[in-house]
Amino acid sequence: MANTEINNSKIGEWFAAGGMAAVISGIKNIWNKVAELDSALTDLKKTTDATEAELKAFCFTSNDTAKQIGVPTAEIINAAAAWSRLGYSIKDAAALAKNSAILASISPDLNIGQAVDGLATSLKAFKIEAGDSLDGVISKINVIGNTKALNNGTIVDILTNSASAMAAGNNTLEQTIALGTAAAEITGNAGEAGNALKSVSMRIRGIDEDTGQFSESLDNLKETIYDLTGVSVMQDANTYKSTYDILKQISDVWNTLAGKAQAETLEALFGKEQTDAGNTILSNFDSAENAMVSMARSAGNAMEAMNGIFDSVDYKLNRLKETGVGIGQNLFGGDDMKASIDILNKFAEAVDFLTGKLGLFGTVGAGLGIGAFIQNLDWLKCRAAKIA
Repeated sequence: MANTEINNSKIGEWFAAGGMAAVISGIKNIWNKVAELDSALTDLKKTTDATEAELKAFCFTSNDTAKQIGVPTAEIINAAAAWSRLGYSIKDAAALAKNSAILASISPDLNIGQAVDGLATSLKAFKIEAGDSLDGVISKINVIGNTKALNNGTIVDILTNSASAMAAGNNTLEQTIALGTAAAEITGNAGEAGNALKSVSMRIRGIDEDTGQFSESLDNLKETIYDLTGVSVMQDANTYKSTYDILKQISDVWNTLAGKAQAETLEALFGKEQTDAGNTILSNFDSAENAMVSMARSAGNAMEAMNGIFDSVDYKLNRLKETGVGIGQNLFGGDDMKASIDILNKFAEAVDFLTGKLGLFGTVGAGLGIGAFIQNLDWLKCRAAKIA
């Protein structure tokens, strides 16, 4: 009988000790999340001239965004910092961080950092406003990724590699994606497709793709292309046609050209290294035209894709997790968190001291005193109840 009482006592002691450890661990886990946000916010502070009030509001808004999209709050803040470093205001950075998270969420082959880089390259190159980034860029990428034999990550890679050169060659975002689709849909090689677009857009304008400088060897390329294909690369005496329009017109006569003329045209346009990709584009131009039609009808496509994610288990679990982070923000923000950490450290040290000096039985005997200590700390009692 005595042994049974002792065993029951031990079980009670273990539960008591385990309960205290669980409370401490739970609170620390929330604090760790809030501390992670504080670190991310510190990075954002370095890149923006936003006021403290604006930053604090943004931090809470980021948690709402994280719950909406299904990503960690810290990722939203870090993405906003990346956009801020590119010169965007805190308002635009917040919107772009959200849209970057959307692009990453609907693109299994992209993380949010890659989404930021690809989106930033597109906005800068084609002078697209932040407010147009969702349907103006992301929906167009996604509709092609969903309807062609390539994925969103491939399209982003093509844009990252070629957008600046293609924009300089009077092409739109849509034309660049369309030509990249025609190339990569068959080869599956984003790097090759991007390099081919970069080369052709530069060479047509007389710029060497390796040096980025005007090349005398390309000075007569306009005449060469006209002699081989009957297509002029010029819209008027001072303006080049877009690369897309030039290749479209050449594709219209491509099958009428002799093999030698085709080979010389490919080398003149794309250089020796990119002739295979060039041939794929000209032989598969229907794919580029179909892509243009799809993108013209793509408004709303990105959010439509997100709607399918909202019902997933992963999304619901992350929303629950980020709701916990939001609770942590409410309870342990700023100086409150620092003061709470100091008090919890003292509490943990007291438990450590008791277990070390009194042992398991003695600790339970002292448990009533520790319980009274907890009851006197209203803030800790409230938070422990929230976690339980």
